[in-house]
Amino acid sequence: MQYKQFFSRLFFYLKAHIGKLVFTSVMMMFATALESSIPEITGRIVDELFAAERDQQVALIYALALFGVIVLSSIFAMTSTAASSWVSNKVIMDLRVDMFAKLLRLPKSYFDQHPTGKTLSKLTFDVEQIAAAASSIWLDFIKSSMSVIILVGYLFYKNWQLSLTLLILLPLVYLAVKLSSNRMRSSSKKVQNSMGRMTHLLDENISGSSLVKIYHAQEQESKKFNDLIKNIRQQRFKVDMTGAFNTGFVNILIGLSLGSVVYFSSTLLVMSAGEFLSFFTAMGMLVKPAKSLVNINKPLQTAMAAGESVFGLIDEDEEHNSGTKQLKKSKGAIKFNHVSFGYNDETTVLDDISLDIKPGETVALVGSTGSGKTTIIQLLAKFYSPTAGSITIDGIDIAEFEVDSLRSQIAFVDQNVRLFNDTVKGNIALGQIDTMSDTQIEHAAKVSNAHEFIQELSDQFDTEIGEDGAKLSGGQRQRLAIARAIAKDSPILILDEATSALDSATEKQVQAAIDEMQKDRTTIIIAHRLSTVQKADRIVVLRRGEIIEQGSHKDLIDAKGEYASLYKHQFEG
Repeated sequence: MQYKQFFSRLFFYLKAHIGKLVFTSVMMMFATALESSIPEITGRIVDELFAAERDQQVALIYALALFGVIVLSSIFAMTSTAASSWVSNKVIMDLRVDMFAKLLRLPKSYFDQHPTGKTLSKLTFDVEQIAAAASSIWLDFIKSSMSVIILVGYLFYKNWQLSLTLLILLPLVYLAVKLSSNRMRSSSKKVQNSMGRMTHLLDENISGSSLVKIYHAQEQESKKFNDLIKNIRQQRFKVDMTGAFNTGFVNILIGLSLGSVVYFSSTLLVMSAGEFLSFFTAMGMLVKPAKSLVNINKPLQTAMAAGESVFGLIDEDEEHNSGTKQLKKSKGAIKFNHVSFGYNDETTVLDDISLDIKPGETVALVGSTGSGKTTIIQLLAKFYSPTAGSITIDGIDIAEFEVDSLRSQIAFVDQNVRLFNDTVKGNIALGQIDTMSDTQIEHAAKVSNAHEFIQELSDQFDTEIGEDGAKLSGGQRQRLAIARAIAKDSPILILDEATSALDSATEKQVQAAIDEMQKDRTTIIIAHRLSTVQKADRIVVLRRGEIIEQGSHKDLIDAKGEYASLYKHQFEG
């Protein structure tokens, strides 16, 4: 990302706060201008109070002037910092809002290809680096550049011969900054990538802590983490050393200039003590802003590397949603017409699948792992689009439906239950919390056999259940997921081993609830345990992305094909 592109993108978020930025800049200019008057005041104090007859009234005037300059300068600087902080935090907020909104609109393929940790790092670490460009970097630039301009101008005004040494410094400083920019940006980008990997590794080990302990993988994971941290340390060291070289180089040049001033002012030029002190103080004050201008390159390169990451996410292509038709209340007629699909050009997951599901029919998909069962559901929900063929609902190609209206007709219960760090009520009424009544929520809880345990919770339906339902048992979590599907009341129901985490007694109760829920609904069951699909109207057997047989449980057993073989393997060993 180039400078122009970076600042153009950043300006989009800053333009609404131009007034505050101008105010911030003006306040800092006032503060800097007042600070820069200190060398002249100190020089006059020496010449008029210590080199001549001392006057109490003049001393008081200079004392008040010096005190006033410092107080006003501090007030202006504090006001500028406060306004800058407000703008910076507002930019962070706006960026995170846009990034989160983008995440919600990204296709599923994005999350398949990008580790969670790296995405989290963009929203936490990277965005903070960009915000620095909107506040601290900008303020440092205003303060430092104005200080340099005023102080250099003052030095030439006081003694242009001595000030000529400064002209030698400028091209050398520019050369040092130019040489270090690419190195800093490259190392900063590597740090941010490593930070993303570190966040991902932390997420894996925190969420999978039990697994790590069971398999004694602590040493293995520690080595991965230590190698990653070592890489981050090395890259940050490179950035810091480049910055340190710049600072040291500038210090040497300024030291040479200060030494020259001392020598020439005391030997070749006639200067009063006050004039020398003013000049030397101004040169001393020039050191800090000169170093700041050089060092500003370091956070700027970090911000630009972060900008490439953050704006790259914001620019990601959103989920394809070209459909315009609204699917109000589906009858539940689903048809796959010669559908083929592959997640990449090299592998075919589904090959010429044709399947006609009638309204209200219960169809079970069975087959070994990798046979394409889950992919069929992914295509039906429009998470992916077929590479060949079409899928219709009620006779209309789903490509013509607006995505949200299509998905509103589908309820899903997965064996890997995902709950949110919200209340019981918030999880049951997911996506409909403002429109679903308490009566509907309670009814769903009763039908799913969740009502009893909910009543025993501390705040019942208002109980916070923790991250991914951590405060609930596996069976309670699954019943809550079933209640969520019941509450949605969609005409198409997808079940992926919805009773797998339940004990036998509870499974019978919940299965009865599911049977009730399936009435007048088109139901697709992804089956791993064949005992759960024997009552299905039709069982479809897949192998390597193809339908090899279908029919009722009895018909398939009698046919002695793939299904009969799978059934025998599960129940007869």
